[in-house]
Amino acid sequence: MRARSHLALAALALLTVAIHLLTVVTGTQFYLTQLTMAAYYGLVVIGLGVLMGYAGQISIGHAGFFAIGGYLAAALTTRNLSGLEQVLPLATLESLGLLHHGQDLYGDVLLTVSPWAAALCAVSAAALIALAIGIPVLKLKGHYLAMATLGFGTIIYRLLLASPYYGEADGISEVPGITLLPAVGGWSSRSTRARTW
Repeated sequence: MRARSHLALAALALLTVAIHLLTVVTGTQFYLTQLTMAAYYGLVVIGLGVLMGYAGQISIGHAGFFAIGGYLAAALTTRNLSGLEQVLPLATLESLGLLHHGQDLYGDVLLTVSPWAAALCAVSAAALIALAIGIPVLKLKGHYLAMATLGFGTIIYRLLLASPYYGEADGISEVPGITLLPAVGGWSSRSTRARTW
């Protein structure tokens, strides 16, 4: 039984790589972008299914955690860190390979967090916030739990909508894709056109 589940995971990984290569070779990266979006929305739905179906808890603010992860990853991969040498240990982060050097639209030097490191940081931050919120909120029952999660989702929505750092109502554009196969030429999991969270 265990070998069977490992075989299924290996088959899923091979199918993912095959689809990635197929979209790159045929020049249809748009479809890969759509499949990627469907995959992460599917993960949100699976999380809701586990929480509401198996655990029997009502979570109306589930999208708040999704927004925390998405906006944090987008901000880390698009905001320039080159002016923060005195505040952040950038030399340590660069020696670990967590920073990405590039150029912005005007040719200036751009120093951002690599997409893989930003994704890991975003998932960790969302999990820690979920733990901090979940400990007191899960002591509530019935409609009180639903109202508390609704309040949390509304607070996150309003904070992100009012924050210029996160692009206010426009969101964050030009978020780089995660490079799935760097040895094959650095093809990205998203198309190169403008992207917004």
